[in-house]
Amino acid sequence: MKKINLTLGILIGLIIFSCSSNQTLLAQNKYKGAPKHQELGIDIFPDSTNYILDQSLESELTIKLNQKIDELFEKHNVTGITATVLVPEKGIWETNRGFISKPENIHIDSLSVFSWMSVSKLITSTIIHQLVLEGKLSFKDKLSKWYPEIQYSKKITIEQLLNHTNGIYSFNADPDFQSSNKNFSPEELLERFKAKKNLFKPNEYWSYTNTGYVLLALIIEKVEAKIFKQVVKERISDALNLKTLKASKEIPSNLALAHNKDSVIPKDSSGPMGAGNIISDSKDIAVFLSALLTGKIIPIEMVQAMMKDLYPMFDKGTYYGNGIMLYDFKELNNTDNLWIGHSGGTENYKTIAFYDVKSKVIMAISINQNFPAEAVANKLMEIITK
Repeated sequence: MKKINLTLGILIGLIIFSCSSNQTLLAQNKYKGAPKHQELGIDIFPDSTNYILDQSLESELTIKLNQKIDELFEKHNVTGITATVLVPEKGIWETNRGFISKPENIHIDSLSVFSWMSVSKLITSTIIHQLVLEGKLSFKDKLSKWYPEIQYSKKITIEQLLNHTNGIYSFNADPDFQSSNKNFSPEELLERFKAKKNLFKPNEYWSYTNTGYVLLALIIEKVEAKIFKQVVKERISDALNLKTLKASKEIPSNLALAHNKDSVIPKDSSGPMGAGNIISDSKDIAVFLSALLTGKIIPIEMVQAMMKDLYPMFDKGTYYGNGIMLYDFKELNNTDNLWIGHSGGTENYKTIAFYDVKSKVIMAISINQNFPAEAVANKLMEIITK
């Protein structure tokens, strides 16, 4: 398969930091990593009236977007894709095409859903913010309230779980987990990480951990006295009338399976609860993101506060807040633009959902193979912003 140039790197991996054993308590409570991004103003968010969900984009733009997807499929042998674009005051474009399973010759259609991998974290974070707003949780609540057996649990806060400054070992870094074809339960995943030492003391550094978001989902279940799947349904899907978005423990028959060339990789088609188990079509993900960024789920001031502290991630120009990501193109290619949202993926599945601050376009893309969703997004943005 021919390679496509990337403006953004693939955001998968872990940064592991070392820490000294003779630091004072004061030093332990201070962030010592690379510089954080400056805080963003509230004026960057879109107007709630801008997005027209029941109107297709003008035919000329629709044709160009469809042609670009056709071109990508032809040149790069793409297995399958779901993509939605919301252009303010102009309407919506979406496409669902390719294969659920190439070996079985099962094609994607309008009823198909895709896995959204770590984009799921934005939904988990949103629910946590709702619970804080309702007084059921506090960002300063300690992990020890629910899991006292975890190392440093008396110091690790809900907010540190949200922004990956907790230091907890991510279970997916375990070679045994990576080589296994088993889909582990949240409880089994926790047992795996408990055997590992934390990477650093809370708030010393930043390191991406899926374990933290499994813990957040389990805490949501305890606070709400409901399974995570039901909480997502009531608070997100039903509230926004999203028919396909759900937290799934199983692999439904209409899920586009992960592929390595022409072979199916079943394990890559479902992620851990709270960290990567949302399935949906791209339209529902785009609608969710538009609702979040226009204050329809939580107050816009709270959304802004999700980006109060933006920690540098794996790749230049990428930053992480409380379950939300920032892409700063000034650092990437010296252009004046920002994307706000979340990306995700495994070796055989790539996803992204974002809001382009300059054009106010919202886009959601999921691809069921090792093909960069960021690159596809850039190609589509070039057409839209010409």
